Amino acid sequence: MSTNDVVARLAAANPIPTQVPVALPEPLRVPRRRVAVAIALAVAVAVPAAAFAGRLGDLLGITNEGTSVSTSQVLPGQDKLDQALADMNVGSTMQLLGTLNGVSFYAARNADGQFCLAIDHVQQTYEKGVLCDLNADNFPSADVKAISFPGGLQGVAADGVATVAFLDGSGAVLDSTPVVDNLFVSDQRFGPGEAAYLETLDAQGNVLTKQPLPGS
Repeated sequence: MSTNDVVARLAAANPIPTQVPVALPEPLRVPRRRVAVAIALAVAVAVPAAAFAGRLGDLLGITNEGTSVSTSQVLPGQDKLDQALADMNVGSTMQLLGTLNGVSFYAARNADGQFCLAIDHVQQTYEKGVLCDLNADNFPSADVKAISFPGGLQGVAADGVATVAFLDGSGAVLDSTPVVDNLFVSDQRFGPGEAAYLETLDAQGNVLTKQPLPGS
């Protein structure tokens, strides 16, 4: 299935109209990162994930191995999103990494080894979705130490990352939040293009990576 086919399916999975325009990937210029994204009120959905029974935690590449759960439990009641995951051949299980500030995180590797992430704002009906890093150097790697939804700091960080931040095009900090058990959540939201970079820092405040965000 082509990336364009994936994006079309994700756009169709959007369960409600929103005031924020759906931000679908445009042809990206190096070094912009490629992700498959559809918006369900500031969340994203992505490409096929395959379950590696008994080994998913090890293959995630982070200390937080999580707990294996049925994919049907990841986005309960979201029929269109569930169908989108099924259409993209998501495996039968994902790893529940935990819940932070009311957001539950799930992760898996797809058949190509790409890192896929799902979030569920458990107290909110529509802030749910998944994304997947489509790049060869996908998370975690030397240059990619965090993966986040572009509309807000909500994602997973590599071991050794203590803080993540969104920067604008000039490098000014728009938002930052600590990392807890490889997870991070902020309640601030940004429109398309407002945040240009995702920055990661260690416990001493040293910058580890400065990753261009898609669409910035």
